[in-house]
Amino acid sequence: MHIRSLPSHGPILVTVFTTLLASSAMGHAQSVDRGQDAPHVQSVPHMQRLNKAPDLDNARSAVQAQSASPSQELTQLCKPMLADNIIVTTAQQRKKAGDIALPPLTDDANGFAWPDTELGVIKSGTGYAFFGSDGAFHARQNWEDLIEGNNKYGSVTRTLGTLNDPLGSESPIDVTIKPNPDPAVNPFYSSYDYMGGGPVLRVPEGEPGAGNLLMVYHAEIPTVSTQSFYSVLALAASTDEGMSWTDLGEIVRTNQGYRTDMDGYDIGDANLVPSPDGKYFYLYFADWIANGTTHWLTSINFLSLARAPIDSVLEAAFDKKHPHALAFEKRYDGWNVDQGLGGYSRDLFPAEAIYWGPMRVNWNADLHRYQAFINNGNLIAYAESPDGLSWSLPTVLKDFSNDPNQPGIYITPIGLGDEPHILGKQFYIMYTYYPNNGEGWNGASVRRFTVTCQ
Repeated sequence: MHIRSLPSHGPILVTVFTTLLASSAMGHAQSVDRGQDAPHVQSVPHMQRLNKAPDLDNARSAVQAQSASPSQELTQLCKPMLADNIIVTTAQQRKKAGDIALPPLTDDANGFAWPDTELGVIKSGTGYAFFGSDGAFHARQNWEDLIEGNNKYGSVTRTLGTLNDPLGSESPIDVTIKPNPDPAVNPFYSSYDYMGGGPVLRVPEGEPGAGNLLMVYHAEIPTVSTQSFYSVLALAASTDEGMSWTDLGEIVRTNQGYRTDMDGYDIGDANLVPSPDGKYFYLYFADWIANGTTHWLTSINFLSLARAPIDSVLEAAFDKKHPHALAFEKRYDGWNVDQGLGGYSRDLFPAEAIYWGPMRVNWNADLHRYQAFINNGNLIAYAESPDGLSWSLPTVLKDFSNDPNQPGIYITPIGLGDEPHILGKQFYIMYTYYPNNGEGWNGASVRRFTVTCQ
């Protein structure tokens, strides 16, 4: 969320979730209309080429055995063991990085409010490139004969480092998302007061736009009378390794339409995930189903899904004459039913689920399953799926509620192989430790723990 003199959208998200979920988490699960989808799988995704993997038959057999009916409970294969909860970026390192950020910072009150979203992580040379939002205000300024900044909160900040030091020693590239050359691509650009990203993928060889970067970003429209925000998911593209980003337009809005007097709602910072057959981008989010009021407490689909064809998304995003976002569709009773911008969706989580919030979904090549990591206030919840449609009951992965600082968190699972978005038997989770003790961003750090599936 935009920060002005307040913390960014993550810490406020924690306040929203902890105050509302603490007293009524079970009420959410019982009151939400939860339709059931039949399981479906064709193969196993892999982003190196987004094509069919060789263990297709095994994947189908596993799904048939473990999710033969929508009502059959899925058993989680990963029994996670957590270790080595360490600091990889101190508050002092963050401040020093902000002092050398390019373009120079323009928000004296908030400084370098990074990372204010989940991170995107890709291999770059011998190290890694990390992408996340500096949630502070970015005023328009002349920098090296270019006009930078968009007079909004949020950014797409790139740092070059390692998994032990995501800031590295080079200047963070602290750029904002530029409007599309065609204003009709996103008529809502001027209404956002926050635009920040996060989850990035590098287009594989053989695909349209190969080698370029595609990102899902989080944008917010202020709700005015409630002094909060209505958030959406949209796409941006970079053809210069993240030195600049162009807006491609929105892809997902909640079923509840925007109102100036509605409850604040954080749709999160979703990432693009290949479908089992490698043909579609899947995008997971929590949907607010309109209920005739401005309050969302009893009408949330905890895990909703939208999709669009991979080849078509990439062709549209990197069209040299007219770059734009392709329309996504939400899953309701099957596909080809509802549009991504405001349509209905079905909840994919079991009816007994009590954890929800902004999430990341990754493929685990060792388990041959999707894994969901959910930011539920002061804890991380975890669920699995063999096909991306049928999910296990979420369980607690990491609980921060007993921490005296009650930190706000952004969850970034990171694989330890050549493809950081693909997880294995052991992987990292990196997160923003934003202490709710009055220190604000001055006390924020980036931390990391190791997860091993037993």
